[in-house]
Amino acid sequence: MNSPFSFLKHRLAKEIAVILLIKLTLLMGIKALWFDAPTVPKDGTVEMSQRLLGATPASLKIEETPR
Repeated sequence: MNSPFSFLKHRLAKEIAVILLIKLTLLMGIKALWFDAPTVPKDGTVEMSQRLLGATPASLKIEETPR
């Protein structure tokens, strides 16, 4: 019975595995640098609640003229 890692005996498989590990490492590094915490503005929840629950601005009543 073949072991689960018997494919690593081939040179091409080893190179692909190494490349995938390098890519995974780079992606995790990028994620750690740029996406470590969500960016929430000051009083972001207050602004959102005012927009959602606050008074709506008066809408302009403009009618289209037929062509």
